[in-house]
Amino acid sequence: MSGSYKLNKMATSIAKLQSIVPNSFQPMAISYVFNSMVKLAGTAGIQIESLSHTNARVSLQNKKKIQNHIGGLHACSMALAAESATGILIGMNVPDTHLPLIKSMKVDFVRRCEGSINVEASISDDDYKRIHEEDKGEVMVKCTVVDESGKEPIKADMLWAWIPKQRRSKL
Repeated sequence: MSGSYKLNKMATSIAKLQSIVPNSFQPMAISYVFNSMVKLAGTAGIQIESLSHTNARVSLQNKKKIQNHIGGLHACSMALAAESATGILIGMNVPDTHLPLIKSMKVDFVRRCEGSINVEASISDDDYKRIHEEDKGEVMVKCTVVDESGKEPIKADMLWAWIPKQRRSKL
């Protein structure tokens, strides 16, 4: 990645956690921290499998409390998993002086979900740089959702924005 940027509080906490927790327990520890901050993700059981500054991978198990009427993952639970993967990725990168905000969430349901899902989200090196250098902006985060059959039950487009926490005063 080009440039070296100051880690925000979230990225610093995760880096500290990764330095003291054995590799095999890191997904569980990071998931616990994330799910305690994002209550709905905790209720659904989002698991963060891996996380870096440009990539995030989360999983969601097909459990009774998040199933639809035919036994598959509910549409909203799949959308939550996609939003969580993209959101934690943006949240790791936005400076502490700014707020990450989801601006648009477009989800197309293309086939019946079979079993649990894995979600991979990524941003480019250019997007990573923009998030750190621009005062405000937006980025479309790439997101792929794959079920146990290896196919994509949904196609998701997540548009994230970042703005300064403090509004400029109007004079």
